[in-house]
This record gives sequence, structure tokens and C-alpha cells, in this order.
Amino acid sequence: MLDGCGRQIDHLRLSLTDYCNLACRYCAPEAGHPDCQVIDSDLAFAIVRWLSDAHGISHVRLTGGEPLLYPGLIPLIERLRGLRSLRQLTLTTNGQMLARMAGLLADAGLSRINISLDTLDPKRYEHLTRGGKIERTLSGIKAAVRAGLTPVKINIVAQRGLNDHELADMAEWGLRHECIVRFLEVMPIGPLAHMVDQHLVGQSEILDRLSERFDLRPIAHSVGQPATDYAAAGQGLHGVVGIIAPMTHPFCSRCRRLRVTSGGWLVACLHDKTRFPLTQWWDGQQLDAEGADVTLRQAVAGKRLIGPQNQSSTMLALGG
Repeated sequence: MLDGCGRQIDHLRLSLTDYCNLACRYCAPEAGHPDCQVIDSDLAFAIVRWLSDAHGISHVRLTGGEPLLYPGLIPLIERLRGLRSLRQLTLTTNGQMLARMAGLLADAGLSRINISLDTLDPKRYEHLTRGGKIERTLSGIKAAVRAGLTPVKINIVAQRGLNDHELADMAEWGLRHECIVRFLEVMPIGPLAHMVDQHLVGQSEILDRLSERFDLRPIAHSVGQPATDYAAAGQGLHGVVGIIAPMTHPFCSRCRRLRVTSGGWLVACLHDKTRFPLTQWWDGQQLDAEGADVTLRQAVAGKRLIGPQNQSSTMLALGG
């Protein structure tokens, strides 16, 4: 599947619910959660089967909200793993419930996992997440490694004045626990776009902070990979750290993704408010593939070379 700019689209981010048990300050509005939307499990499976069998989607990441809150998550993963055309099935979580679910996820066939962690300080974690308990996420990371959901990737949103002073500490902690550690620049998404002006820490500064403790050597990125990865050595550790820098080093030209929200909307670009309804082709039991193909062609053809940055929804509603 090629978009209007000639990019091959083979990745899907599927949001299962827009409800989350945290309310991270760059993701959720301070007013609280929107009305909870949960995608029908049969519809979610039908969408992935249609996109993977007919349109070349080979990588699917389950997101939210918090996907571990989704009813029927384990059976859905088991069904999705039965799709022969699907090469990789991953999940992004805040890790608060992961310690008790890691083994179940691995047994169901999940390929690997990404875990959000923006600080190692318990009080700061509670502040940034509006109530989260850091020990739950740290235990979840360790459980995911033990369960073989590897390589476990820790996602850290670098935020000036909040966690920028502990980036090297977090890289060291992650490498010590056999994880890939990735740092993300803050993005201007929806009503929280002002976070960029207040808290952006750019790629070059992140590299400077990491280089104070580690020797970093660039690793050639795979096709479509948004992160720039580095082999890191230091403190008696060896591993991989990466930076996803949509603001200072945009990677739109390498984008290979589509999104489907928990409300059943198809989103071609994270930075574009345009969305297309897939639920109109769902009768409660079956997806009308011909009709859905029409919607897909519209969405993919309209995917721009550079995201217009006119997104009005929150990251929480878009699926992370």
C-alpha cells in the first residue's frame, strides 16, 4: 500500500480504548478523561484482518488510553496472532498493571512491549502522571523482561524543567535492566500544543546529556523507523538508546503508519485533524471490505508529505 507521496504503509496503531488509569500532562487535558470509548473486539479484529490480508499491514501496535484496561485483551491478542500475514504484534502501556499481566500477554502471543516512563523519582512520577505509582511500572518493566516480551522499549518524553536533568540516569537504569531506552521530543498535539514552547528538549541537547556518561555510536535505522538509535557503552553497560525527534529532526518522509482510534476513526497522520469513519462499514458482525477500501483510499491518498500540525484532538484520543 503506497500513499500519495510514494511511501509504503505497513504499520497500524490500533487504539483499543481512550480511557487511561493515568493522566500524563503531555497526553491528557487537566480537565480529565473524555467519555470512554472502547472499540468492539470483533470490529478491531476485522479491521486488522482486512488491512493485513488485503493491504499489506504487517506490524500492529495496540495502544490506548491504556490497552491493559481493555476487556477481552488477551483473547483479542490470541485471535490476532492467528493472522498469517501479521508479522509483529506489539503493545504500548504505562505499565501500572503490567506486573500481573506480562506472562499472560507473552503466552497469548504478543511480540514485545513498549512502556512509558518519564522519571525515576516517585514524587515526580506521581506529579507527571497525576497519581501514578512508579513502583508498579518499574515492577512491570522487570516482569516484561522476565516474560520475554523483548526487546522491551522504555519511552521517555524529555521535558525541560521536569525530567531533563535525569535523562542519563534513566538511560543507565534502562540499560541495566536490558531494555532499549528511547527519548521522545514533546509534540504540539491538540489543546496541549503549548507543551512544546514550555518543555521542548531537542535531540542535540538529549545527545549532549547522554554523551556525558556514554559513548554513543549511530546505528543505521531500518526503513520507516522514526527513531535514531545509538549503540551506548559506559558505566559497565552496553545497549541501545534512541531519540525520536519530530520537532528538530522530522521524519515525515519515512512515515509508514496509519491509526485507528477506539471510536473507529481512521487517521492517516498524527498531526492532521482529518479522520475517516470505518464504523459506517460495520454492521455489528461483518466489515464491508469494498466500502472500507473506498475510505482507505481517501485516507491514504490524503496523507501529506509533511504533517500540517493542525491536530485538534489530544494524544490520549489519538492512541499515543
